[in-house]
Amino acid sequence: MITKSLAKLIDEAIMPAAALIFGKMLGLFLVIYFLKMPITLVNGQIFKVLPSVHFTDLANYTIAENYSNLAMFSIAALGTIIVLVRAHFFHESHIHPTLHARLVRLNLESLVAPSYHLYHQAAIWLVFLWLSVAFLVISTILGVTYAQIAIIAFVVAANFSWVFAVDIEKEVEIARSAG
Repeated sequence: MITKSLAKLIDEAIMPAAALIFGKMLGLFLVIYFLKMPITLVNGQIFKVLPSVHFTDLANYTIAENYSNLAMFSIAALGTIIVLVRAHFFHESHIHPTLHARLVRLNLESLVAPSYHLYHQAAIWLVFLWLSVAFLVISTILGVTYAQIAIIAFVVAANFSWVFAVDIEKEVEIARSAG
């Protein structure tokens, strides 16, 4: 069972990890494009294949880094919100009967998910959310990221963790009353 759960966690971690990397890169390129920041690209710097972005001054780097960090955290928060909404409203063990009947009628029954699937997804997204918070706090300590971003990220992650804990508590009460 532990091996199966570990394999499920690894499988569930691929998409969030890719989404965070994509969000960070997209945020960086969008801020460079829209703020028309002067940069130079140096070929083959990272792993001898990927180009490296160099900023002309520290102020531009700081602005680009803050926006890209915000984009990365936003992707992590959005993924976590989606999973928490599914866990709260479309959880197979405590979905409201009227909502379930409406989903069946609309042929959207695939939105209803079992605990095993939801809790693995939620755990992975929350881990990535908290890793993003840790990254932002470290960046703040190093003076790269604005403190407001790290504080907001911490508050958001704490609230999402609380919502997930409430859903787990609801699941435990359902299990106790059933068995």
